Amino acid sequence: KNPCFKKDDYYVFLGRLTEVKGIRTLCEAAAALPYKLVVIGGGELEDELVNEYKTYDNIVFLGQKDWKEFRPILEKARFMVIPSEWSENNPLTVIEAQSLGTPVLGARIGGIPELIEEGVTGMTFESGNVEDLKDKIEAMTWQSFDYEALAESAQKRYNAETYYEKIMEVYKGESQISS
Repeated sequence: KNPCFKKDDYYVFLGRLTEVKGIRTLCEAAAALPYKLVVIGGGELEDELVNEYKTYDNIVFLGQKDWKEFRPILEKARFMVIPSEWSENNPLTVIEAQSLGTPVLGARIGGIPELIEEGVTGMTFESGNVEDLKDKIEAMTWQSFDYEALAESAQKRYNAETYYEKIMEVYKGESQISS
């Protein structure tokens, strides 16, 4: 099924609700802004965060969802935030979001920045920095993105055929592995 490129007025977090995922930092930033954040996922901080932010109309916790349930939510989001506070090598959620034409606001930590082209496929912010995150959420809300081109580029970049061709180039010595 091809993605829908009509975006609704919210941004999304998708992942485990744990300290290392940076969800506490994201909620703190979101609480200070007027934009709607949809949080998808469960985890050790779920009850605490739901309770702490229950008076905020702009922060919605949906709990754990499977791919069929969260795909349309991710697809229609203006952007996804990945606020990690530990080194994630190659987070699948970034690839899933971009493949649906959803830009990503990611923490500058681990492999996340390598997956984001500033201003084209998303933006980055300093991991754990609430003020920088707030500024970037604001910027992402007003930035215009070419959702269709983003999806097309991601689907091409991350498909198995492209990956196989790159691996074969390396084996044949035709390419250098570069970051």
